[in-house]
Amino acid sequence: MNIDPKVIALLGFGEAGSAVARGLTAEGGWRGPAKPGDNAPRRVIAIDTALDKDARGTALVKEARRLDVAIADSYTAALSDADLVICAVQGEHALSAARSAAPLLKKGAHYLDLCTVTGRMSDENRGAIEAAGGRYIDVAVMGGFFKSGIKAPMLVAGEDAEPVVAWMDAHGFVAKVLGPRPGSASSVKMLRSVIMKGIEALAVEAFVAAERQGILKEVMGCLGDVDATSFSGSLAMLAQTHIVHAERRWEEMGLVAQTLRETGVDPLMTAAIEKSHRRTVDAHIAPADGKVPPLDEALKLLSEKVVRGR
Repeated sequence: MNIDPKVIALLGFGEAGSAVARGLTAEGGWRGPAKPGDNAPRRVIAIDTALDKDARGTALVKEARRLDVAIADSYTAALSDADLVICAVQGEHALSAARSAAPLLKKGAHYLDLCTVTGRMSDENRGAIEAAGGRYIDVAVMGGFFKSGIKAPMLVAGEDAEPVVAWMDAHGFVAKVLGPRPGSASSVKMLRSVIMKGIEALAVEAFVAAERQGILKEVMGCLGDVDATSFSGSLAMLAQTHIVHAERRWEEMGLVAQTLRETGVDPLMTAAIEKSHRRTVDAHIAPADGKVPPLDEALKLLSEKVVRGR
């Protein structure tokens, strides 16, 4: 199955939507309203409810005009012309956008959901689109539009993921098929954020303390052991060895928290780490022989004995 949309609709024309529009118009020759004599116009239309309501909305209109993209402030009948709809609103508005767009969708139109949502939220969005005869595609944007534009890496999940990705890669996107299950791409992004935003918060806490002590360069330099291997490999190693070394690391984090307090830094993240390690210590799962288990065995043990809530 190949897809060959002639009209693309963008829901949301903020940083993400306008970046996609710039990429399509620059690399694919897409444009706005149909011109007289066009036999098969390749058009981009956009909908953003913030138009002309404030300075941001005024800027959106100017950018749309510059790109020759037809833009409206409501879900108009023009949406029914779209063969492909790309939703790029904020995550909390994703379901509202899907429900507003659904009654206007062309039957069989592909609906690419680029919103940052949970797996369950993705399922709700999909329900609204598929009930209206649309074909829902879950897309997780794994980079920033500000820096990369349409080249921001994307993971794509859904029954039509393969032809959609083929089309995307041929029109300026950088996309990869994750699998046929919608919602899985969104979940991958969310769980990646646990790591990346957690590291961000840890870096703030550690680097502020290091800067106050005048040792920032030295602290950054001592991370060379992490640089020597892959990032994912380092994380896997930490999860594996956590089974064996949680108690020693818990004790160390108590001293780390004390160090931060002496520097005048509230150990917000450090206290959470200390609590997490204590949870493992209290579960008494350290192997008697002191051997580090394979990653799958370590995660099974942590899931069954330590990380509750299932």
